[in-house]
Amino acid sequence: MYIFIVTNSPGELAGWVRPVARSLKRKKPEVKVIVVIAPCQYASGSEKKFAKDLPEVDYVMGRLEYLKFVLWGLKPPLLDLDAPLKGVVLFLGGDPVHSLLLSKRLGLPAFSYMHRPRYKKYFKKFMVVDEKMRKKFIEEGVSSDKVVVIGDLVADAVEDIMPKEKIYTSLQINPASLCISLFPGSRPQIVRYMSPFFLRVAEIVKEEFAEARFLLVLSPFISRKELTSLTEEELNKVFQVRQAKLKRKEGRWELITASGLEVLVVEENRYEAMSISTIAITIPGTNTHELSLLGVPMVVAVPLNKPEAIPFDGLAGLMGNLPVVGSSIKRWMVKRYNSKVKFTAIPNRWAGKSIVPEVRGKLEPEDVAEKAVKLLREPERLRQISRELKGLFPRAGSADRLAEAILNN
Repeated sequence: MYIFIVTNSPGELAGWVRPVARSLKRKKPEVKVIVVIAPCQYASGSEKKFAKDLPEVDYVMGRLEYLKFVLWGLKPPLLDLDAPLKGVVLFLGGDPVHSLLLSKRLGLPAFSYMHRPRYKKYFKKFMVVDEKMRKKFIEEGVSSDKVVVIGDLVADAVEDIMPKEKIYTSLQINPASLCISLFPGSRPQIVRYMSPFFLRVAEIVKEEFAEARFLLVLSPFISRKELTSLTEEELNKVFQVRQAKLKRKEGRWELITASGLEVLVVEENRYEAMSISTIAITIPGTNTHELSLLGVPMVVAVPLNKPEAIPFDGLAGLMGNLPVVGSSIKRWMVKRYNSKVKFTAIPNRWAGKSIVPEVRGKLEPEDVAEKAVKLLREPERLRQISRELKGLFPRAGSADRLAEAILNN
């Protein structure tokens, strides 16, 4: 039996594909798990390598292989795809149309895990997070027998972490320390700017909380060299910040800022780093979902200083990438989007209210640091935010339920 998992970018691969592939193999070891990387403007460029490194994945079909196959029927040489095939196509991120194109080409049914109904007639089953979402799908015209509640896949991704005392030991951090984690993103063009920006935020916070320790959590999709790849001249076209130095110290990598602040670069055990954080300072994305599940308060920064670097879906993304006029079009789209969207952090969007503070607009590090300092000075508010975040999303076990729905098809 073949399971073709169609996905697109860092958040979906780490938060959805990894736990699902693990559950599928645990329940039925002989199943062939094929990850298909669909074209996507949100991609980091490292998705294929990340998927190949997952022990439960048997084969990764890259973007070019996928396009050759769905458009012209050119089969990947290492895959036996001669009919009749038994299996399913599973949508786990990106544009659902890619899953449907692959489904048609293979002659297999298409399943999906999504948060709003799309292509309602063409997917055999819609796996959703909770009953509230199931009712929403049915209200929007999806047959009730096609909607299955399985829970929150990201909860499975973050559940398997080591005890906190081992985390402190492995990171060489005093358990009594105020620990602040920085999340500059999972796409190179964003990380290059946000890493120096967040390091400057850390310097300002350090002035108020001398005992604070800082961790910069590096996405597995990002090379360490991206943290310091821009010159200060390039940086200062967007943010007035200084570039840090990347140094290896006692077997670990650290970023040394202009003021001498040492920030540990965490390349593995990202969830462990999250779990010991007093607060996190982050951009929007899957990490805000992961932090929520661990009950970590956060400040979410959305700098719009360089709007032409922000990726968009579909036609908007294509227009924004046009030569000459693309940057102007994208700046206009970002301004319009910003005026319409109330929240960017996943927990705030999910709750429909502000649980964690967001800072949005043309920003300087001082704007973000001010929010972080204010939050750190209010321990009761921190505890309240943590309680709200922990109660926001369904808990673990979702990947097993999804695997059962697929395998029992």
